[in-house]
Amino acid sequence: MKSNRRIAALAAAALLAACAPDSFKPAPGYDGFLDMVGQVCYPDTIGPTLVREWARGNAVSPGASEGFLDATSKLYYGRMTPFAYRQFITAFTDNGAATNKAIDCIIGHLPAKPAGTGVPAGRDGVPPPPPSR
Repeated sequence: MKSNRRIAALAAAALLAACAPDSFKPAPGYDGFLDMVGQVCYPDTIGPTLVREWARGNAVSPGASEGFLDATSKLYYGRMTPFAYRQFITAFTDNGAATNKAIDCIIGHLPAKPAGTGVPAGRDGVPPPPPSR
């Protein structure tokens, strides 16, 4: 069990070290995406924490918020596949039904194309959800 946590911590540290210097600059499209999933994926949780809190950077363990925000940014901009995103998130939380439901919600609300690329988002053929009213 300890070795799994150590591996997850090392993976998170490596991922953070690979961040571009501008990874945490404000980005209206991405920030809007985080706000939206915080609302539409409520009351879903990743581990014991509400998606809304993850999206606000309020995770329970140090470094986890940054890892979540960085991975979600990579997913949003098409630099991480939904499959890799799910693996990353469940590596530092859990692979329970609630976490998978939250990840499905986040992936299900991705734009059809990653921001600024013109390349299909690769949501594995999942159509976008209907607009919220």
